[in-house]
Amino acid sequence: MDKLVNSRENFMFVNVDNRLFQRVRNSEYVDKSELITLTNQVIDTEEQFICVTRPRRFGKSVTLNMLNAYYSKGCDSKALFSDLKIASSPDFEKHLNQHDVIYLDMMEFADDKGNGNKYLENLDNDVVSELKDTYPDCFDKDKSYSLPEAVRCLSKRFIFIIDEWDFVFREYPNNSKLHEDFIKLLRDLFKANRAQRYVELVYMTGILPIARYNTQSALNNFNEYTILSSGDFSQYYGFTEDEVETLCKKYHLDFETTKFWYDGYKVGAYELYNPCSIKKLITLKKFSNYWTQSSAYGLVKDAINQNFEGLKEDIIKLCSGTSIKIYDIDSFNTAEKTFPNKDSIYVYLVHLGYLGYNEEDDTIYVPNEETRRELLHSVRDNHWPQYESALKLSDQILTATYSHDTETVANLLAKVHENKVPVIEYNNESALRYVVLMAYLAAEKDYLAPLNEFPTGKGFADIVYLPKKVSKNGKPALIIELKKDASAKVALEQIKDRDYVSRVKEYTDNILLIGINYDSKTKQHSCVIEAYQN
Repeated sequence: MDKLVNSRENFMFVNVDNRLFQRVRNSEYVDKSELITLTNQVIDTEEQFICVTRPRRFGKSVTLNMLNAYYSKGCDSKALFSDLKIASSPDFEKHLNQHDVIYLDMMEFADDKGNGNKYLENLDNDVVSELKDTYPDCFDKDKSYSLPEAVRCLSKRFIFIIDEWDFVFREYPNNSKLHEDFIKLLRDLFKANRAQRYVELVYMTGILPIARYNTQSALNNFNEYTILSSGDFSQYYGFTEDEVETLCKKYHLDFETTKFWYDGYKVGAYELYNPCSIKKLITLKKFSNYWTQSSAYGLVKDAINQNFEGLKEDIIKLCSGTSIKIYDIDSFNTAEKTFPNKDSIYVYLVHLGYLGYNEEDDTIYVPNEETRRELLHSVRDNHWPQYESALKLSDQILTATYSHDTETVANLLAKVHENKVPVIEYNNESALRYVVLMAYLAAEKDYLAPLNEFPTGKGFADIVYLPKKVSKNGKPALIIELKKDASAKVALEQIKDRDYVSRVKEYTDNILLIGINYDSKTKQHSCVIEAYQN
């Protein structure tokens, strides 16, 4: 059973060895092994079918390699786990390398023609062939078997570990027959009562939630966990803030900058970071967008180009730093070829990791600088007139800001307010913040994502823009304080009195203090701008 996985012919599916997890342990590893306590406790129970979906590049495969290394009879992994948290669990040795495991990465069965018509044939041929080689006495070597038929021929019980369960839906979106046949395969394996005879546990993962047909889950015996409803798996969806802060100290990385670039995912009670990006940061020692190499870019670009009323404006709002309320969190369905409404697109982008979701107020937002850059990349590639016109106006506002032309800034803010805010919301408390964020949309070229309610000094600055690059003649940081029915001068004095510059000075001494007021009676905007004097 000590085959290598270097080629298609030698790929292992049955009782795979632990080499992939060994590679993980040889690298910087954040101990997530206590997840195994959650899977151990459901073995041979009615909760033995688990589907945990999470965004791309959030460590799905690392988790599966860990589970396989722990359960598989094809290896001895005691040394790999002895220094991890799971080793202190009472049932650690009870399950360690004591199970027959079938480990399926659903991407492995893609067909050469790219239409998916040979996908299930590849799956059956490859996996059944190995089952025949592994357990030759249980099969008629001249007979063809489907995977469910082959498994039922064995007097064994298996743990199934399945990666990229949703691959056929993402890779072959128009092949409805394949979708139906694939779901039928999973049902044949796991849904029938007879599956209890050969299944001890199923841990299935992917990006998208389980498909629904006729409003019911296609696999309704599975307990499903998603980034929207993560349950006890919340802390295992990514790196927690404490884990990232520990890594930053170890590798001498600035934690606040790391937080700004990669934090922002609210999952259960945790603030989580994308593990892949943190590992890239540790290796390359550079703050950058590490999502640019992802294959999901085309999916996102297509999704945000859908022709729903207000969709493009909403995406631009999100890129500017605004949150948006959604009303139908259950609207997205993996089984559907098209999006039924705007909310389904937003939920799709949450599952992909491009947007975050705050269940406290049912809002979506761009989580961090990394995802903002990627989303802006998609927007620019789509050449939307709405974005181009907003950017042109914003460029004028930035130019006026740098030259302290407060009258022009105020007049252009009024124009944004009139064009972008519905009459019914015109005087809302949140309207002015939205106007300013849209007004400074063009700052994305030279600035990091806007910081809302930035903690500094004796309070919270309303909006702070930090330049991407700090140099003697570079762009100044912008501290913006907003007032309604007061005065711009009062806003400016608050910046000074509460020492909002204290935290920003740690980044740069080149700072503009900007006070903005909106008079709801006259509908006039006013602005005061002053350079910080150190």
